[in-house]
Amino acid sequence: MVLLQKTLIAFLSITTLSVATVQAEDAREIMRQVLDRNDGTTEISQTTISTCRYTKKGKKTVCAEKPRVKILENVRKDYGPREKDHKSIAIILSPPGEKGIGFLQYDYEAQGKETDQWMYLSALGKVKRIISGNEDEPKTGSFFGSEISYEDMEARNLKDYTYKILAHETYQKRACWVIEILPTPQRARKSNYSKFWSWVDKERFLVLKEILYNRSGKRVKRVTMRKVEQIDGIWLARQSLVNNLESRRMSVLQTKQVAFNIPVEEDFLTQRTLTDGAFREGRLIKLRDSLK
Repeated sequence: MVLLQKTLIAFLSITTLSVATVQAEDAREIMRQVLDRNDGTTEISQTTISTCRYTKKGKKTVCAEKPRVKILENVRKDYGPREKDHKSIAIILSPPGEKGIGFLQYDYEAQGKETDQWMYLSALGKVKRIISGNEDEPKTGSFFGSEISYEDMEARNLKDYTYKILAHETYQKRACWVIEILPTPQRARKSNYSKFWSWVDKERFLVLKEILYNRSGKRVKRVTMRKVEQIDGIWLARQSLVNNLESRRMSVLQTKQVAFNIPVEEDFLTQRTLTDGAFREGRLIKLRDSLK
């Protein structure tokens, strides 16, 4: 009887391990398809970011104060093998006192390198590179004063995380996988987050919701995607809501106008576009005509 019990325990352990391995492999493949999802070779858009302290009224989350609203122009272009590297730029149009402040980012997913980010402060006329305090610290600070951090802006590299399917749920009337994403030890040293839970649309491979946990394992942010529609064959969430559960502040990123696969000149996504207003405006005039 004891021998039989030991045999059963060993068999169950092997079976559980096998199932866990298959799940991990499936989860990684799902996230690979999320990252490889068609989002166009280029993207030009005009967006708003609205940020406020929030409160609850019944089941609704509403601003408890007048929100701070910024209007941005954004351009992205993909590069490299399978177009896995990206360059993007965002420039503030409004409010007038912040007009011309810019953010430039280079993601090197294909190369496996860390993201490069720069901020241009028009009042000072200086470009500042955004870096962490040292090699084993995450970046601090936020994107244009919103609840979106600099780390949130970075493209995630598939190899920097491990994945596991936690559940199958219906969210926003869509069948979803709930996937746990854990940073590798090397990535964890550079991240503000210990894990993510992502709700992935099974048909469109679009993340519809994500819960972010801090280094202590506490929930700190909830990100929800809304107003999903298809534009030129590309699925896009026109609205992203970021709730900071610690500060009780939220930012709503709304895409007002967008166009995909419009030619973008190589020299536009450089620091010159941040610092040279005339150069930037001359190129943007051509790109704005494509927005819809």
